Amino acid sequence: MKILVNFFANINEVSVNQMINFVTQNIFNAQSQKIEMKDLELVIQIASNGGSSDHGLLAYNYLKQLDIKKTTINMSNVDSAAVLIFCAGDERYSTDISRFTLHEAITTVQGAFNSEKIHEIANLNKRITDDYTKVIQKVTGQKIKQLSNKIKDGYVLDTQEAIKIKLATKILNEPYIKTTNGVNALIITNPIQQSQQAQQKAVEN
Repeated sequence: MKILVNFFANINEVSVNQMINFVTQNIFNAQSQKIEMKDLELVIQIASNGGSSDHGLLAYNYLKQLDIKKTTINMSNVDSAAVLIFCAGDERYSTDISRFTLHEAITTVQGAFNSEKIHEIANLNKRITDDYTKVIQKVTGQKIKQLSNKIKDGYVLDTQEAIKIKLATKILNEPYIKTTNGVNALIITNPIQQSQQAQQKAVEN
């Protein structure tokens, strides 16, 4: 049995919770049907510009706790926090023409802050970047200092480069899922913005 998640959205509380709830429910359903864990596979096809590192790390840690086969596939772009979800795969595939973007944490600050608060934000950013780097280092085996420097500079890779450093394990030149039989699927996409909805309504009227 395959559990398929098409993760075509930003990394945030809503999208990650959607995935966690769907995967958890499917595992419970499988167990109630006496399907063994070794017969389950979670496939996550990803196209994401990234988003919240905290929720990316939550997704990574949740997926690593699952005792089932996990396959992640870069469908076009795996950027920023989305790399954390990609790294959770036991097998990590990438289509031939795809990219990966790795960079350090960025915080948008609004309002007035004293020096202590600014220092706290800087320390938090460093901690988030360090955790992000450790996840990537764990799957690639790259030297942590060298990898950290590349991430701080902004590290953009194509599929061939990702395979070279072992971020991805294989180029995917054919459909991974060849049949829908025995596949339970979920598509996660970004919600339509209210402005787009208003424009569409105006056209319809």
